[in-house]
Amino acid sequence: MDATLLTETGISIDDLAIGTMKMIKVDGHRVCLVRTSEGLHAIDHACPHEGYGLTQGELDGDLVTCAWHNWKFRVTDGVCVQGEEAVRVHDVEVADDGAVRVTVNRPDPATLRPQLLASLRSGIRHDYTGQVARDVVRLLQADSNPGELIWEAIAHGAPRAEFGWGHSIASATDCLSMVDLYEGDQRALPIVQGIMGIAENERDRPVNSLPAPASSADATAGAFRSAVEGERTAEAQSYVLGAIERGDGADELRPWFTAVVGDHHLSYGHGAIYTQKAFELLDMIGWDRASTVLPYLVPTLVYGTREDKLPYMRPFMKSLSGIDLMELAAREPLDGWSDDGTLLAALLGDQRTAPVDATLAALRSGAGVDGVLDVVVQAVSERMLRYDHAGEFDFADDFGWLDITHGLTYAHAVRWHHRQAVERGSGALPDLLRLVFFTAFLAQWTGRHEWHTRVGERHAVEPLAADLVTYGNELQRQSLLDGTTAFIVHAHAVKMSRAASLEALHSGSSLALDATARFIEAPKLERFVAATVERSIDFLNGRTQRD
Repeated sequence: MDATLLTETGISIDDLAIGTMKMIKVDGHRVCLVRTSEGLHAIDHACPHEGYGLTQGELDGDLVTCAWHNWKFRVTDGVCVQGEEAVRVHDVEVADDGAVRVTVNRPDPATLRPQLLASLRSGIRHDYTGQVARDVVRLLQADSNPGELIWEAIAHGAPRAEFGWGHSIASATDCLSMVDLYEGDQRALPIVQGIMGIAENERDRPVNSLPAPASSADATAGAFRSAVEGERTAEAQSYVLGAIERGDGADELRPWFTAVVGDHHLSYGHGAIYTQKAFELLDMIGWDRASTVLPYLVPTLVYGTREDKLPYMRPFMKSLSGIDLMELAAREPLDGWSDDGTLLAALLGDQRTAPVDATLAALRSGAGVDGVLDVVVQAVSERMLRYDHAGEFDFADDFGWLDITHGLTYAHAVRWHHRQAVERGSGALPDLLRLVFFTAFLAQWTGRHEWHTRVGERHAVEPLAADLVTYGNELQRQSLLDGTTAFIVHAHAVKMSRAASLEALHSGSSLALDATARFIEAPKLERFVAATVERSIDFLNGRTQRD
């Protein structure tokens, strides 16, 4: 404990009547001096909530109530009996002549780390933004690792997620990736944003238990794939746990998940995206956390919507079923391949099977996975730049900005899956090629709003910076500034800005960044109550969307 030397306050005990308070300064530190019937006490003057002076509040016995938001503190030990966080207490002495002396306690932040971590966990559990923010700043000042702070939220939220991983944990991964864009105390912003998404979404949910690990012999990629396909969640989780217990690492387990997310066009691409984020998170916080992260990803993959089985994908899937993916996987990409406009036109058009034919032709002509994904990103970016955002508020249409963003983030995730396979020497396996075709489908499907309305004019965007790195960094910072209201919209802004920044560096083009800038600045439907009420009225009166 580092404490200021005993300081004369210039106050006598006789200056304070019992039941009164006085603000004094000790070495520049504001202290609330309190006299009760039990004695003299000193606590921090500022309420931890928003800094309001406690001497402006009321004293009742040994409880002081902040006048601003009714937080209550016990002056004997600083404990907060109503609110979120205690106040610090300081030592008081009264000399024989009645002079009051105060020692301001300034503990070494490092010695407080266990206490601060306990407070952070409490703040996460109760969804207290202020408490979490203050504790994160204090822990950063105590040289805590940002990844360890995000981990506290992951460890709390992953076991409580109702249907497995969702936007909150995936967003926390992106937020952790953004910490390096900040310095000093400002690093708290992405950390707290990542933590609070989880705290908000998983508050008061029970812990979902995990099964026992499967035996080493039973924990195979094929068994895992079969269990996911059969929607046997606990069995699939047991195989993952068994493989981790056996000593399998990321290189062994990553292909398990790539294969599974390649089996279906899964929930707007979320299966592929969440898998990417899970393994990126483990790269940052350590593989020793895999037994918490990966098993709780499994329910997302088991229960995700298998869109390839739905009517709107039937023409596409019928056309895809006639393609020999093994034959395509054997083709080597050609350096310098570029689209002659055929693939882009198919993705921006409305012919339902055209993306299959155009993607097949591109792969056969040497595009490779990266070449096709480049055009997918271009098409989705163009779509965002010409989207008529008046459609956001057409409650008869279930389409909006968020639908389009998936086209880009899905493509970015599939590029990640492909690169991981290439680094392991696997190349363009059939599962990956199926994912590539799915991204082409989604790129076109993001235009369905245009099929029954006019195509808007391409929106001009003023770049935030000339160079791509600065431009991307600035967009990522903007995504963290609460420019969106509902968490799901915030999460898409974070995810989009991160993916677009990396895609821009890959392509050398600012197109994806321009699209993201427009998304961030444009009007958006950010609460869904009014739209849901409207659609519920239609549903209960026998009408369906677009009747």
